[in-house]
Amino acid sequence: MRFVEDRLAPPSRAYLKLWEAFTLLDERPGPGDVCVDLGSCPGGWTWVLQQLGGEVISVDKAPLDPAVVALPRVRFLQESAFGLAPESLGRVDWVLCDVACYPERLLGLVQRWLDSGVCARFVCTVKLQGAADQGVLERFAAIAGSRLVHLFHNKHELTWIRLPPA
Repeated sequence: MRFVEDRLAPPSRAYLKLWEAFTLLDERPGPGDVCVDLGSCPGGWTWVLQQLGGEVISVDKAPLDPAVVALPRVRFLQESAFGLAPESLGRVDWVLCDVACYPERLLGLVQRWLDSGVCARFVCTVKLQGAADQGVLERFAAIAGSRLVHLFHNKHELTWIRLPPA
């Protein structure tokens, strides 16, 4: 899918991956949905979620773009996505993650969120650095209700998506 790129409002081009994933799913966060954006800097995904009406908890060790921090319904936590306890946030409707890390580490993060039971909807970028570890990719694909896709806007990465059963 190709989109007309907005070169003015979002702080990065990464937002295109999220728009594409939501278009593919035909499901997206809406007004009042609590969305956690892990690895959010500079804020492209947070910007998308806020535009859709979500209540966004944006998490990254690096600072978020000041224009994104200033948006209504955005709460920025300047800390590691890996150190955040899922249970500390209460109910969450969507977990979204574009953090730069090895697939094995992302799988551990995802599993922690799944084990917490606070969220059932996920969209995560699996960064493939060098040769892809098929075993890790198979473990992502084996998670109930999930799939791995290569989006047009992915580069050397896949997008892992999990939605609850209908």
